Amino acid sequence: MDFRIRQGEISDQEWLYKLYCSTMRTYIEQTWGWDEEFQKKGFQTNLHPAKFRIVNVNDDDVSAYLVNDEDNHYWLEMLLVGSTMQGKGLGTAIIKKLQAETKKGGKPLKLSVLRVNPAKEFYSRLGFFVYDQDESFFKMEWADNKPIQPM
Repeated sequence: MDFRIRQGEISDQEWLYKLYCSTMRTYIEQTWGWDEEFQKKGFQTNLHPAKFRIVNVNDDDVSAYLVNDEDNHYWLEMLLVGSTMQGKGLGTAIIKKLQAETKKGGKPLKLSVLRVNPAKEFYSRLGFFVYDQDESFFKMEWADNKPIQPM
């Protein structure tokens, strides 16, 4: 799949929050309930648009992700794939790109996924394994323990 990636900008703030709501609200509601004011303030305070990478397909912004470079691993804070692109291979292409990048960096790629979110199976198919869990999250890791398979 062909896509372009650009750094997020302040002007992306509203679009990013709408994408977050459309992709995550159901799972957050099932886990803790949804408090719009809390979610919006938390998103704006903790997830600055410039930290995101925006994914563009056919001149449309359709996805976003945020990866933090920690001391001993990379942390996929968030991967948001808009509904029009879900199930079309974009998420897989983004993860494989991140796996190739983290492989070069020599550190594992980690993330957490809400227990109620079916994305756990998506990450498992791409070589992530559960290394810890609590009542709300599965914590998963991908390490360079096997070659990345091309799409």
